[in-house]
Amino acid sequence: MKDKIYIEKLNPDDLPQLQQLYKELLPEGCPLATLKKNFAAVSEKPEYCLAAARREGTLVGTAAGIICTVPDGAFMVVENVVVRKDCQGSGIGRKLLEHLDRFAIENGCIYSLLVSSGFRKEAHKFYENAGYTDDVRGFRKYYR
Repeated sequence: MKDKIYIEKLNPDDLPQLQQLYKELLPEGCPLATLKKNFAAVSEKPEYCLAAARREGTLVGTAAGIICTVPDGAFMVVENVVVRKDCQGSGIGRKLLEHLDRFAIENGCIYSLLVSSGFRKEAHKFYENAGYTDDVRGFRKYYR
């Protein structure tokens, strides 16, 4: 029998586990102090959805959705989708994205978008299977 996966709101107690999870997404990782500062700044803002996937109380995946409102409507940006390597392929990522889809629809979004690094071919297949179909060109400008 598979363990039950719960999708809930990320909470401050999750941050040490989140730091470990982010090492699978970002090899350089993210300092815990940065996670704490940024979490405190955005966790209660209604335009943010910080989703946590849990199995037996352990954080096994996460994703963030941010609602952006512009004059012609609203859309959601999806960021930092990561599922623990040993849990990939078990439906956790799909559940996280479905959770974000509901958040977007509840907030009147016209569409959602995400950016994935070009080398993450397996992730691209997953996103396409999750309904992200438009292949658009994205650009990033880093400030640090």
